[in-house]
Amino acid sequence: MRCYQVFGGALRSDIDFPELRTIESDDPSWSLRSVAGQPEMTNASLLGEAEVIPGFQVRLFRHARGFRFVFDDTGTFDLTANGRDIAWSAGPSFEHSWVRADVTGRVLAVALHAGGHLCLHGSAVATGSGAIAFLAPKFHGKSTLALALSRAGARLLTDDVLPVDPHSPVHAVPGVHQVKLWQDTAAHFGVDRETPDPGSKHLIHDFDESMLSYDRAPFAAIYLLSPVMVAEGEAVPQVVRTRLHPVPSALALVRHSIMGSMLSGGEAKLVIDRATSIAEEVPVYRLEVAAGIERIGETVDQLLAWHGGAAIAEARA
Repeated sequence: MRCYQVFGGALRSDIDFPELRTIESDDPSWSLRSVAGQPEMTNASLLGEAEVIPGFQVRLFRHARGFRFVFDDTGTFDLTANGRDIAWSAGPSFEHSWVRADVTGRVLAVALHAGGHLCLHGSAVATGSGAIAFLAPKFHGKSTLALALSRAGARLLTDDVLPVDPHSPVHAVPGVHQVKLWQDTAAHFGVDRETPDPGSKHLIHDFDESMLSYDRAPFAAIYLLSPVMVAEGEAVPQVVRTRLHPVPSALALVRHSIMGSMLSGGEAKLVIDRATSIAEEVPVYRLEVAAGIERIGETVDQLLAWHGGAAIAEARA
C-alpha cells in the first residue's frame, strides 16, 4: 500500500491515486482499503442524500461504528467514528477515476469533519499575508482565479475541497493540488489537454512545485465570489470588496460547506458551530468582480496588492 499527501496529512491506500504526491509515512492520517463486502449497520440513521450526477444518488448514514456512504455507482464507503479508517466495497458500475473523486471529495470531507474540521467548496492560495479563499457555486470562477494567482506568484493550496481547521488561529489546510477548468478557460491559460467529455472539465495537476503549498496557512481572508456582468463600454471597477458581519459570514460558510446539506441533527450543529468560530476570527468579504476571462489580470493585481504581492515577488526572486 502506498501513502499519498493530501489534506495536510497522509492517506495510505491500496487504490492508486496518480494525481496525488507519494510520500513515506509510518503513521498515516487515514487508511483506505478495498473489501469484498460491508457488514450490516446497527442503530443506523440517514443523515442526508444528494444527486451525484443525473440518475445517481449518494446517501450518508450514521451508525454504531461510524459513518457509511452508499453511492449508486461507485459503491459503499465505511468510515470509523474518528474518520481514520475507510473500507470501500465496489458498486455495480464504477470507474476508478470516479472512486478516487469520491474519496478526495465527500468521503475525506466526512473524515475531516469527524476529525474536527469544516470542509468548504472552494479554492485557496497562500499569499504574503496568509491564505485567501474563494467560495462560490459552480461557474463562478474559483478555479480560474486560484490558477491565475498561482501563476502570478501565490501558491496553490487547494481547489474544489478546502478543509479549514476552526481552532484559533484558524488555518487553511492544503488539499488536492489539481485545478478543474472548463474548455475556454484552459485554452486561455494555454494548458489545453485532450478534450474531455461534453460537460466535463480539464483536470490540471502537472504544476511546477514552486506553484504549490503543502503547508497549513493562517487565513488572511475568505471571499464570496460575485461576478458582475458589464455592458460593452461601461466603466466599472474591476474589483469591489465589502466586508460582512460575523452572522451573515457564518451563514455563508454553512451554505458553502461541502457536507452541510447532508449532515443533519448533531452533525449539523457541529458544522454551524465551526462556521461561527471561523467567521468570528477571519474576515469574510463579498467580492464583486467584473466578469470576463480577459480582465482577470486586473483582479489578480488587486488581490495581490491587498495580500502581500510585494512579499511574494521578493520571495520568488
